Amino acid sequence: MADIRRYSFAAVVLLVVLRLGLGWQLLYEGLWKIDTLSSPYPWSSDGYLKSAQGPMRNVFRAMTGDPDDKSWLDEESVATRWDQWKNRFASHYALDEKQVARLNALVNGPTAFVASLEALPEGVDFKAAKLDGTISFDAKAKQLRVDGERHLLASEKATLEEQIAGKEGEAFARYQKALDDVFNRAGKLSYKERMRAHLLGNPDNAGNINGRISQLSLYDGMVTRHEEKLAAVKVAFEQDHLNRVWSDTRAKGRELAGPVMAMDQELREYGLEMLTVDQVRRGPLPTPWTPLKIVDTLTIAGLAGLGLLLILGLFTRFAAFSAAFMVFGFYMAMPPLPGVPDAPGPEHSFIVNKNLIEVLALLALASLPTGYWFGLDNLLSKLFAGRSKAATK
Repeated sequence: MADIRRYSFAAVVLLVVLRLGLGWQLLYEGLWKIDTLSSPYPWSSDGYLKSAQGPMRNVFRAMTGDPDDKSWLDEESVATRWDQWKNRFASHYALDEKQVARLNALVNGPTAFVASLEALPEGVDFKAAKLDGTISFDAKAKQLRVDGERHLLASEKATLEEQIAGKEGEAFARYQKALDDVFNRAGKLSYKERMRAHLLGNPDNAGNINGRISQLSLYDGMVTRHEEKLAAVKVAFEQDHLNRVWSDTRAKGRELAGPVMAMDQELREYGLEMLTVDQVRRGPLPTPWTPLKIVDTLTIAGLAGLGLLLILGLFTRFAAFSAAFMVFGFYMAMPPLPGVPDAPGPEHSFIVNKNLIEVLALLALASLPTGYWFGLDNLLSKLFAGRSKAATK
């Protein structure tokens, strides 16, 4: 089978060039993905898997762990995600006490908002204003303090200002300045508070209010109905209608989860900004091992490793068959089969697309000894043949 004389010179050259071309395409794709891992936006198969269609749709979508982004719409889930990230971030970069306190304030908010004040002027009474649990004065530290969880509302600030209305003097001016400072600081929400305000603070998002179904419940219902109808689709017009329903469902999901995802990215960027040069040199924060990370790692390793083997002509048949199996997985995630929605992008295919053609080409290479014609397989075969002869003698 390895005898080159059984094939025409043109066939040998073209088959070797085909192997090199496919190997380079796989290797470069793998190297590009590896290069993104050290960037703020590492590559992930998350979006591709979530958009999977066809008979294996549920299998591919389940690999993401959260195919409908519902974890981003759950208050406790997001809070736990940020707490775990905060602890891993502080440990990986060896943050000092000030950095840890600053990071905690970003995520959870400070225990209190403070402003410097020598003394409370006469006539100011927090208890009379029914704000003694919200604002206080620490005479020892000489600070005006607002509770970190309660904050200070504009109406409450106005109530305190009424107590000193019409009064003049340096003491009242200092108190007014301190009150303005602490009010401005108390107006800043932590990331958890901003997340809860988005998910729960808007009446449209907070359950049955005034007889209206919450947007979170609406999205959950849309996903459930789509999954139920998907199995019953039989004719083309039903599939078209379901495609529009799914498009609306994903749009609603992005509308609700998008702001929380943006907060997550913003939080991570703020965390990086507080690092020193030496801390940055520790490299990017490793992500925890999840089913999705395992899939991403195997994909990157498969692309780069199998591509390199094909270029070198080493274990060529194994590499070609393994690469065909991997690319066939890409094909099955979005197969252009009858009744399956078209994959996003300019390509229009029916049954056969670029991925399937690449699979067939790789299988053809797996059936031919191209590594013996031009590659390390030829050197290995001669090496082992020489040892075999030596052992026989």
